[in-house]
Amino acid sequence: MPRLLLLLLVFLAGCGATSAPAILEPPKQVRGGWTLASAATPTETFPLAIQPAQSWRTTYSGPQDVAADFYRFNSNTEAFEVLQKWKKAPGEITFHDGTFLVVIPPQNVPEQATGDFVEGVMAAIN
Repeated sequence: MPRLLLLLLVFLAGCGATSAPAILEPPKQVRGGWTLASAATPTETFPLAIQPAQSWRTTYSGPQDVAADFYRFNSNTEAFEVLQKWKKAPGEITFHDGTFLVVIPPQNVPEQATGDFVEGVMAAIN
């Protein structure tokens, strides 16, 4: 009987409320030497039916300056669905991590630096 009670307590502890996302806004620092230089609300209307809870047009200064749009959704599922429906422009990089969809427009940044920035953002969001 004590084992059953212990098992029940462990099970109930695992059924608690899900934890909040680690971050709710674009990271201030991104591994690789990038620092958030500016973040503003985009003026354009979001192009899909599922709307983000928040959005930012950012620029990061670092080894290469990078611009990126961050969209935070209410759930991982929403962010993933939007990624699936996103109409990507030529040269644009889009990825989803947690509740975020990140869009990096085409810019004069070497491919290696852009890849490092993407990896750094993903590490910072988690």
